[in-house]
Amino acid sequence: MNRRVSIYLILTALGAGAACGSNNSGPATAGSTTGTDVDASASEAGVPSGPSGIVVLNSDYQSASVSFLDRDGNLLKDGCFNSGSGGPSLTMTLSGDVALPSQSQLGGPAVVIDRQNNTLTWLDPATCKPLRQLAVGTGFNSIPHDYVWLSPNKAYVTRYKDNLAATPNPDDFDNGSDLLIIDPAQPKIVGSIDLKPFAPAGTLPRADRALLVGGMVYVSLNATDGNYSMYGTGRILMVDPSSDQVVGTIDTPGIKNCGAMTYAAAANQLLVACVGDYTALAQADTSAIVVIDLGLNPPAVVSQVGAAAVGGRALSNWAVAALDATTLLGVTEGDFSNTPPDMLWSVSLSGEPAVMLFSSTEAFTLGAILVDAERGQFIVADGPKTGSLLRVFDFGGGTISAGKTIKSNPSHSLPPRALAWF
Repeated sequence: MNRRVSIYLILTALGAGAACGSNNSGPATAGSTTGTDVDASASEAGVPSGPSGIVVLNSDYQSASVSFLDRDGNLLKDGCFNSGSGGPSLTMTLSGDVALPSQSQLGGPAVVIDRQNNTLTWLDPATCKPLRQLAVGTGFNSIPHDYVWLSPNKAYVTRYKDNLAATPNPDDFDNGSDLLIIDPAQPKIVGSIDLKPFAPAGTLPRADRALLVGGMVYVSLNATDGNYSMYGTGRILMVDPSSDQVVGTIDTPGIKNCGAMTYAAAANQLLVACVGDYTALAQADTSAIVVIDLGLNPPAVVSQVGAAAVGGRALSNWAVAALDATTLLGVTEGDFSNTPPDMLWSVSLSGEPAVMLFSSTEAFTLGAILVDAERGQFIVADGPKTGSLLRVFDFGGGTISAGKTIKSNPSHSLPPRALAWF
């Protein structure tokens, strides 16, 4: 049993989010995380239209290390910020349970989400030095899962855990199960949006990933009860950042435990990866990548790719990506025996059979997928205990082929987990 599986089980028992399928910290996100298309993330953030390079978060779930690559995948800075780093701007070093935001803030600092230590750290991409740090635990283990940049003075943080010992004081922001509102320039906490009223019946929201698309923030919910013994229907919340209000919900009937999201700009669709109900006898039956048409009023699920299309295995909610208007990428989960291991799939929404593109050597190893549509490439984080690499694929003209491989952390040899543009 590898370290990732071990931590997966531990976090499941503690309710720290592994059972929910965190995107980019696991294969994250966990995480947490999946990468947004270059053009989509740039246009939504209102910043430069193209990235300078890639930030990579490497972790064995005991320690973590951040590396920076140029856009071609050449290593610029290796392990420049890691679990041993210190400095005057830091009150916390990195734990092993870390993530990157689902959506890039191009032209700005890189943000590292430390779920175990309940902190955000802003890094200067040019120097890899920490600029500032913010604690978002507010007196309890909040387990932040994602960060959404809205403006120089406003961002949201999804907080996964509920605080059973919250005080009645509304100004200490210690309730949890919320979107924390922060001023990233200070940095400081300025508000909170309670998500509990919008969770499916009998569950807590377990807010996981979040994306800003068309002026609306979409938040995926894992939706479990307090003991992680029951899952509610899959649900995506629509949050208006101009009013800091939840203004709508999008349900995925029969499909549960939703996490990673990406925006398919060519089709104006939101793709959401849902891993299914871990407590069900047939988990795969409740797993799918759902396609939400944002052009509808209100937005709604218009199709889905279920386990039957990809070998009968549950689809991970750690990663999903769009190559064009009809082609998406997803990952099927292996099992604890590593037979089968994680597999990367290309899926057509126009009816062609899915194609298995790559098989890792272990389960729970394939993480973020980062698409560079302009260059016709995508990168997948593959983190087994041996041979951990970033794997580059070329696409175009209806074909996908394996390209080069990249060692993202030769100094510490930690597996790559999360990817983001900078």
